[in-house]
Amino acid sequence: MTPRSQSPRTRADFHAAAGVLVVVREPPPPPPPARGQPPMVPGDPAEGVEILLAVWDDGSVTALHGHVDLGTGIRTALAQVAADELDVAFDAVTMVLGDTARAPNQGPTIASSSIQIHAVPLRLAAAQARAWLVERAAERLGAPRDDLHVDNGVVAVHGDPARRICYADLVAGEHVELRLDPDTRVKPPDRHRLVGQSIPRVDIPAKATGGDVYVHDVRLPGMLHGRVVRPPYVGLDAGEFVGNSLLAVDESSVAHLPGIVAVVVIRDFVGIVAEREEQAEAAMHELDVRWRPVPGIAGLDDLEHALSANPSTRRVLAERGDVDATIAGCARSMSRTYVWPYQLHASIGPSCAVADCRADRATVWTGSQSPHVLRADLALLLGWPNTAIEVIRLEAAGCYGRNCADDVAADALLMSRAVGRPVRAQLTRAQEHAWEPKGAAQLMQVSGGLDGEGRAVAYDFSSSYPSNAAPTLALLLTRTIEPHPIAFEMGDRTAVPPYAYPALRVAARDMAPILRASWLRGVSALPNSFAHESYVDELATEAGADPVEFRLRLLDDERAIELVKATAERAGWRRHTAPQGQQSDGDLLKGQGFAYARYIHSRFPGFGAAWSAWVADVEVNRLTGEVHVRRVVVGHDAGSVINPAGLEHQGHGNVVQTTSRALKERVAIDARGAPEPREWGAYPILSFREVPVIEVLSMPRPNEAPLGAGESSSVPGTAAIANAIFDATGVRFRQPPFTPEVVRAALGVPPPPRPPVTDTPSRAQARAAIAPGRRRRWWGVAGAFAAGLVGMVAAVVGQRPALAPVGPSDPALFTVATLERGRQVAAAGDCVVCHTAPGGIPNAGGWAIETPFGTIVTTNLTPDAETGIGRWSYAAFERAMRHGVSRDGRHLYPAFPYTYFTKLAADDMLALYAYLMSQPAVSNRVATTSLAFPFGLRAGMALWNALYLDPGPLAPDPARSAEWNRGAYLVEGAGHCGACHTPRNAMGAERRGDAYLAGAMVDGWEAPPLAGLSHAPVPWSVDELERYLRDGHTLHHGSVAGPMAPVVRELATLPAADVRAMAVYLASLAAPAPDENAAARATVAASIATAATIRGPGQRLFEGACGACHHDGAGPVLLGRNLPLALHSSLHGARPDNLIRVILDGLGEPATRELGFMPAFRDAMNDRQIAELAAYMRERYAPAKAAWAGLEAEIARLRARGSH
Repeated sequence: MTPRSQSPRTRADFHAAAGVLVVVREPPPPPPPARGQPPMVPGDPAEGVEILLAVWDDGSVTALHGHVDLGTGIRTALAQVAADELDVAFDAVTMVLGDTARAPNQGPTIASSSIQIHAVPLRLAAAQARAWLVERAAERLGAPRDDLHVDNGVVAVHGDPARRICYADLVAGEHVELRLDPDTRVKPPDRHRLVGQSIPRVDIPAKATGGDVYVHDVRLPGMLHGRVVRPPYVGLDAGEFVGNSLLAVDESSVAHLPGIVAVVVIRDFVGIVAEREEQAEAAMHELDVRWRPVPGIAGLDDLEHALSANPSTRRVLAERGDVDATIAGCARSMSRTYVWPYQLHASIGPSCAVADCRADRATVWTGSQSPHVLRADLALLLGWPNTAIEVIRLEAAGCYGRNCADDVAADALLMSRAVGRPVRAQLTRAQEHAWEPKGAAQLMQVSGGLDGEGRAVAYDFSSSYPSNAAPTLALLLTRTIEPHPIAFEMGDRTAVPPYAYPALRVAARDMAPILRASWLRGVSALPNSFAHESYVDELATEAGADPVEFRLRLLDDERAIELVKATAERAGWRRHTAPQGQQSDGDLLKGQGFAYARYIHSRFPGFGAAWSAWVADVEVNRLTGEVHVRRVVVGHDAGSVINPAGLEHQGHGNVVQTTSRALKERVAIDARGAPEPREWGAYPILSFREVPVIEVLSMPRPNEAPLGAGESSSVPGTAAIANAIFDATGVRFRQPPFTPEVVRAALGVPPPPRPPVTDTPSRAQARAAIAPGRRRRWWGVAGAFAAGLVGMVAAVVGQRPALAPVGPSDPALFTVATLERGRQVAAAGDCVVCHTAPGGIPNAGGWAIETPFGTIVTTNLTPDAETGIGRWSYAAFERAMRHGVSRDGRHLYPAFPYTYFTKLAADDMLALYAYLMSQPAVSNRVATTSLAFPFGLRAGMALWNALYLDPGPLAPDPARSAEWNRGAYLVEGAGHCGACHTPRNAMGAERRGDAYLAGAMVDGWEAPPLAGLSHAPVPWSVDELERYLRDGHTLHHGSVAGPMAPVVRELATLPAADVRAMAVYLASLAAPAPDENAAARATVAASIATAATIRGPGQRLFEGACGACHHDGAGPVLLGRNLPLALHSSLHGARPDNLIRVILDGLGEPATRELGFMPAFRDAMNDRQIAELAAYMRERYAPAKAAWAGLEAEIARLRARGSH
């Protein structure tokens, strides 16, 4: 039975219920506007009093809180607070978090304030309810209040257990509302039963078992799916172009797609609504949207300059003593600059929301951190009162700051209003990365110094922090609000150092945003503390003092001193006065670093949250520059701890995220002036194998007030890591992230040399490596000359006579065996592969094939009388297949491989005709092939045929086995392998001799050499060829992609003996394979050995974007098969085309299910990123091959071709 605590959906439900005790409060009055602070969203008087607590007549309790659980465990901790203060069982409490129709408005879930500040009203409400219930019980039981005690919601008389009454009975039939009394007495710490206990988190079971807990899981009757097309000004939310850049939306561009319900356009907001999610996704990619040119962001490669040059207002936060004079009189003065990068919230799941907007009411399901603030934005967007919109907060991807959750909620609402039905809006990974408000960059400048006795006597600190307003995007795109830059005063968190410098000056430089930004875990406190703690460490080194002892001399906070000492002791702090005191382990340099901070949040001077200290142990590879944080001991003083396990988990999460931000994370700006990361390769985060050993030390403070712990232990982390790297290397790093190339450059280590190149491309490979543009020009010149000659002869040769049309064929004339034989011939010949347009009906034609002479459109092979071959006699069909002449007498182009089909046996030719004529007729009039002069002279093909066509069936070789001859028949006949895998001459004919099967370019893909010129690292064996042709992947040669994938799908329908025969024949064209297993092992081992020496952008791109599926060893496989990339032929060839095409377009339709799906990175990576990735893969997996040249230009060319 559902407890009553879970039944109310609105405040009105609480007020109307019977059998309940409710504690309410008046909405707090709106605070006065504060200069430089975001405007607060006050409670709405129209909603009446706020509900804090309800005790029901079934013994259940509803506790309400305005903040939300971001994975911090506050749902559990707050329930502990309420249950403990009320003296009920923990599982009797239902927590309601954030929902605007029920929960109080306590502002955004930020600043580690959920427990420290905003749990106070709930605790008071529980204490007040308990006092009322005990008072009522005293009346019912006829006993003095002091003689009563409460246990799990039952009030009993001391010494007389029979005299008892439960809370449920005390409220039965009643409706009591109490106004919150701020003077209510709460329990003393020694009476806590649940507070201070490690109670398991209540949200984990449903998450672990796949319960519907996430906003992504919401499904409503009649729900549609929405996608958005964002404008080109990625990362910007201020400027006249915002909301004014859309030129046109061509809705007809998606009219052919199924399921499209609406295209919603409001100024720069463009949304697509469809019946199904994949339909909306397809329409998002195909919708033709034109935008005005917009400015990019310039100069962010030099963040220090960009932040210095951004106009700012200086605000002095603290000043004591004569700072300038003291610095001037220092025995040793130091000025340092520290730079913090833009970073992503990097939510693992892209943001999602569901909206149901009807005539005058709307409900929105969201993962927002700020439900009440979001509701105000949505009301502004629609021009409605707040009370007309309900925001229901569900779990979502974590972010510890504002990601795109609010933006996508507004997207869903606009689309739902347009169609009058519920709409689920889902962003893509690329949209989430690109458009999420970034964690702001920051510039910290410090001057100070030591006196003659090595004491720190002066500290002059300035912090420059671009604002982080980030209004909800739809408000800007629709110009509901004007896109003016706003400079908030947010750079002052923990800006005042924790040390007692005799002369001190602290200033914040407030400035408008450069990139769209919002708060990220630690806000400005983490960068400020990075500067504070790095600088004090530098002072300690300059003074020749131990870093911990030096800090202790400057601290005057007893709790801080105790924490610093306890953390250092737990970590086994190695006292030192100079770096590089630890013994190295080969190439691994070892260091230990310390940092301490207290997170000061909210408007300056702010509130102090928990104290925290770090000791980090690191290893630095002196050759690769790679930094590994081996162990972190994080000390924490959070006062009274509600849930020790929760606090420990927060410490772990802070360490993992901060380590990732310190070592890896930075938002780069691409050549267009837009934030570059669109996927995990361009924005790598810490992997599981890189997570350090983490120990959390919690200071016992049961009699102190609880303090915020969600962010505090992140604040000192980056400085501790930087100080540890200095201890290991003797080099200071003042600008994270500390990537391998940054460290390597600072250490003066040159990049490792490539292994010597051991292969020399053959002449055939070298010819294949000629740029297609050049080769096409050669073909064009020579071909034009030859075609001119052909044209002159054509007048003599003349056109062949037309053959009379016939009536429709009757499939009943053919036996089942004949039709099956014809199906096999069609499968071997891949008829459907070429004669089906993308997304078209099989064999109905329309595929445009690019050739050096122009584009040829494939014909309709179905038996349609008007547009297909339905009126072709067998004689006409055979003439086309053997002689390349159509029924109407026109010569066919050899893009149709009749030079191979002519070799078919008569029975196979007839069976193929019968099969095609038995298929459904499809009316599809395809475009006419029309090549430029002189290639369009079809009559000239008569001379071409005279030169290059050898008509007639293939004769078997009596010296070979039947299996070999069967394979030769299939390869040289229906299979027409040479049509793709043999280079062609200037006349478009296949070259002969050594060039046979030597590889060629087909439609932008390299059809690799199949015979002795194969560039596969392991020679092909019969078994490997058979697996490749049948399954699309092999043990020693990787997997198929591109145009070969549909070929394998067709071959899979042939008898196994036929596929084996083809393998036998192809293997015979090359020298027998040696020990292929040994060759494969050696190739893989060489690539693994190379991996340790390559660190840089390409490596990080690979590990982030590719490494989950493509990794060394036998680890988990997410999709398909993890075949060693070192054995993929595409990485060993002279051309990078195939690798680039796979990266650009992925594997949307793999040859077999076992291969799995690979996403496309065309829209997620730019040309430079793909070039870095391809170069890394070539060096990593084909270390003995020469580096590919001109990668960026080649990628740009292939990208321009489009995906097909």
